[in-house]
Amino acid sequence: VKPLLNLEVILTPPDPSSLKKVIAGLEPDLIHSHHIFTFTSLYALKVGYELGIPRIATNHTIFLGYTRKSLWRIMGVILPTRYFLRYADAIVSVSRAADSMVEAILEEPKPRFIVPNGVDTSKYRPLGREPEEPRILFLGRLVHRKGPHILIKAFSKVVREEPEAQLVIAGKGYMEPLLRVMIKRLGLEGKVSMVGVVPENLKPELYRSSSVVAVPSLYNESFGIVALEAMASGRPIVASNHGGLADVVVDGVTGRLVKPGSARELASALIELLQDRQLRARMGLEARRLAEKEYSWERVAEKLLKVYLAVTSGAR
Repeated sequence: VKPLLNLEVILTPPDPSSLKKVIAGLEPDLIHSHHIFTFTSLYALKVGYELGIPRIATNHTIFLGYTRKSLWRIMGVILPTRYFLRYADAIVSVSRAADSMVEAILEEPKPRFIVPNGVDTSKYRPLGREPEEPRILFLGRLVHRKGPHILIKAFSKVVREEPEAQLVIAGKGYMEPLLRVMIKRLGLEGKVSMVGVVPENLKPELYRSSSVVAVPSLYNESFGIVALEAMASGRPIVASNHGGLADVVVDGVTGRLVKPGSARELASALIELLQDRQLRARMGLEARRLAEKEYSWERVAEKLLKVYLAVTSGAR
């Protein structure tokens, strides 16, 4: 699709006539627009309306203050999202948090569904034993909102109780230099391994070689793919009680939910799991069962197919 402006920027709008020509040429039975804050997916809803094609939009995102509906009612007037969502026949969100923001943005009620992200349960699966030494895994971008600095603070408390504990940080980002300084100042050298970006084919083994997976996100976490991959791998999770993570992680069953930004609560939950092998095993088993039951791609596809059939048949 040709851009409206010749700029290499993700928010550059598409040329509406080019988009319409491409979609008309495809003759689809349904348009499923992913992401409700970028122009190409939003324009596709209007094009579908003009061409008489059923349309679904999926929201994958939350922002700061997503629980403040009054704020997002105002933002709905400012952003183009509200205008274009009027052309959607239904709106899907990946979590309750993402859905609550959509509800506030909408100008008029629309059929809304929650369909979570999925995980390949054949790729991510439990195999073999845990590592001999207690090992915590963080996997994600090394940016402020993902909370790696909070995890390092928490880990400095963990090693006082569990001197053999190890922390593996996988990922890249602008906070990497700061995190390396923190590790040195807190005397954690030799205890924390920063392994960079891990190729997709090596990620399953990374999960399986961990005892606990930490997801200490601070904000804007609409779902939590890392938590889901950890669950499918049979590993318990300690995650922030925020956004979509509160949907994915069942506190006390598949892991622990802690206050976002609290190094103390994060450390306490990690210590509890590292010191109790039976608790880890039980939570890991429940995590795997839940991943298979609710988040396998087969199950997610069934849920999405029901939405497709409802929209294309005109049912609500």
